[in-house]
Order: sequence, then C-alpha cells, then structure tokens
Amino acid sequence: MPGELSHEAGRAYVYVLGGCLERAVKGFRQTFDVYSSPNKLSFTGFSGAPYSFDLSGVYDGVEAFVECKGYRDGSGILDGYREFLAKAYCTSVQAIRHKRDLFWFATNVSFGSSFGRRLCSPEFVRDSLTGSRPAGAGPVLAGHSVGEGDVRSLSRRIAVAIFTDSFVRVMGTLYRFRPGDTLWSATKLIHGGRIPLPRFEPIVANVRYMNNLDDPNRIRSGQRLHLPWFGMCDEADL
Repeated sequence: MPGELSHEAGRAYVYVLGGCLERAVKGFRQTFDVYSSPNKLSFTGFSGAPYSFDLSGVYDGVEAFVECKGYRDGSGILDGYREFLAKAYCTSVQAIRHKRDLFWFATNVSFGSSFGRRLCSPEFVRDSLTGSRPAGAGPVLAGHSVGEGDVRSLSRRIAVAIFTDSFVRVMGTLYRFRPGDTLWSATKLIHGGRIPLPRFEPIVANVRYMNNLDDPNRIRSGQRLHLPWFGMCDEADL
C-alpha cells in the first residue's frame, strides 16, 4: 500500500501510537498486542479470511480494539482506514459480545482538511463499506449486506486519533515492559530496530529523569514507563 513503512517500522508504530493513546486518553489501559498475543486479536471475516487488530484495551469498562498505522505520508491512509472500518463492522456484527465494543484508529499522519469529523459519520462509514473498497477490505466483507442500523451503531463507537511524529518527538510515548524487555531492547523496538542516538547514555539519563527512577536498568515486567522518542529509524529509507 502506498505510504507504508517496513515491517519493523510498522511494528514500532503499533507500540508508539498505542502508548500515545494510553497517555492521552484518561481511563484507557492496553491489555494485548497482536505481536505478543495474536490469538486475542484475531478474527475471521464473512468469507472465512483471517484478519486482526493491532491492540486491545479497556476504556471505562468497555473493550476497545485499536488499529495503529504509521505512514511515510498520507497517500495510503484512506485505504488503511477503510480496511479498518471493514474489520470493525465485521467484528461488531458477527459476535454479540462485541456489539458494544469500541474501535479506534490511531495514526501519525493527517487525512486532510476535507474529511474532518466526517470520518466517523454514518454516511462515511456506509460509503466505505458499500462503495469501492481497498483490496484488504474485500475478503473481510465478502459481499455481505450492510445494515443501516449496524452502520449507525458502529459510527457511534469509532474514534480517530492522530499523533504526528513531531508531536511524539516532543511528548514521548508510554511503553509497557514485557518479560525479557530491557531499556535497550524497548528503545530499539519503538525506533524500528535501531538505537536512535550515537550514545545510549543520554537516553538512559532521560528515562531516569522522566520517570523519577533510581535505576533504569532494573525494570520489572508489566511496568509502564514514559520513554523519549526521536523519530522512526526505517530500514527502507537506508
């Protein structure tokens, strides 16, 4: 898809954008990600084709499924969002337990001024599900009829969050440490597989200051830390 990044950079944005959501949305707490717990985020489309979301979490007692997509520019974002709507619709319609769930799309680039709030409107959702579909949406929907009531219900449970690279460079992100993680490995992960500075010591000092840590090398599994972010190191750019 146009504008997409390498696999490593795409994975990094899942954690970067998910952490930004957790910092920005009071009451939201991540529970699973597709890399650590794929079975928790995998579903089957109307055609039987598999699909998944990137993250799940809980917001005010309601489950939220999150798609986190990083792009070089805005050229592919609309198709990515429409694929997300297809997955959200299929998940919401096929299982009673997901009829109240939330579906959020987080990205690092803007859709453009012509869309704005229309992105979550019933009209936009309906047009995306019934009109010309991107390649990834076809197997999910598989020609299934789209109900007006289901569209209106879904549109009330959709949200879009945009955290630009420049914003995240200033604000940093939140990262939940998993078994085996170290500050070194977490820093590499959220920067696309590379340490972003020539020396690691300034990053360690920054993390210690941002989180009031005595020893940033002693981090326990499950601990959430505010980490600095210096921009994506994408191998496809090299």
